[in-house]
Amino acid sequence: MLLVTGRTVRQGVASEIGKTGEEYSKNTAVVFLTRNDMELCSLESGDHVVLKTSFGSVVVRCEEGRWGRDGIAFIPYGPWANLICGSDTQGTGMPDYKGIEVTVERTLESPPTQERIARLLRGVQ
Repeated sequence: MLLVTGRTVRQGVASEIGKTGEEYSKNTAVVFLTRNDMELCSLESGDHVVLKTSFGSVVVRCEEGRWGRDGIAFIPYGPWANLICGSDTQGTGMPDYKGIEVTVERTLESPPTQERIARLLRGVQ
């Protein structure tokens, strides 16, 4: 699949409430897939999945997207997306957040908290 990131209305509203709150986490620690892709991966809405790219991996909740095309996984901007997108801007000032190859697999793991992500990024286990 190809990974695409971007803003959503719910993510935007939650960020105005506060980026450390539960509402923000709920609306950014999620990947949206088409119904067809969910069926191909034997997934149901609410399942936890691990997303893997050449840049890293992260566990998020899977939901059925009401838009999009088969073969496209959409994740809202946020700490979870940052773990699987590269940081190289190629001189543009903005990393590539679209068209990244990604695998999607069901997992029994839970998504990491924002605190856990911050520790990972600092190199603290």
